[in-house]
Amino acid sequence: TTRGEQRIIAFTYAANIWGATLTSNQPIIINAQFTALSCTAAGGVLGSAGATQIFRDFANAPKTGTWYSYALANRIAGEYLGTAAAPQINSNFNVNPGCLEASGWYYGLDSNQGTLIDFVAVLQHEMGHGLGFQTFTSGSTGAQNGGFPSIWDHFLFGTTAGKLWKDMTNAERAASAISVTGLAWTGAAVTSAVPEVLRFGQASITVSGAGAGSAAGIYLAGDSTLGP
Repeated sequence: TTRGEQRIIAFTYAANIWGATLTSNQPIIINAQFTALSCTAAGGVLGSAGATQIFRDFANAPKTGTWYSYALANRIAGEYLGTAAAPQINSNFNVNPGCLEASGWYYGLDSNQGTLIDFVAVLQHEMGHGLGFQTFTSGSTGAQNGGFPSIWDHFLFGTTAGKLWKDMTNAERAASAISVTGLAWTGAAVTSAVPEVLRFGQASITVSGAGAGSAAGIYLAGDSTLGP
């Protein structure tokens, strides 16, 4: 009956989708709030999320000298690390997406957002970052956090340098981060599942015709969506 209640229902719905997949026996607590994030008529930030703390060399850690996000570290350790019942994820969502050319949040659960922005889809996306779909290594400088790689860096492969991120120099990582098609994921579980969810090949746009002029040619293209 209120916007706040609609948001909570959507948030719970998205969390339950993740919860049905996760196998952790530790509660995962998410701090969430609506905030005035960057937004203009041309574009804006829908949301952001990340781990509140990172841990390494804890009990049962599969790799030494490696950072793990809070929720993932708790799951692996089988216990709460740090302060008991502390939130492992902090998230922010844009309180005013109306600046996105008349778009606004859609709080329904049926993916029928039309021209609006599907809040459930954005929630699922951002929760994923907080659960550990993120590196703690700087993409702009290539510097590792405290001199240690994140678990993510063990599976990021730069095709130009021919190295995993964990083995690159800072300069190599910075170049790899903006290499567009030169950065690949090597995790075995994801690789094996690719044919079920992705098409093979590189998307492209062909510009042709009598009026194409110097713009004629084939260009690499890519699209991103937070919806189904």
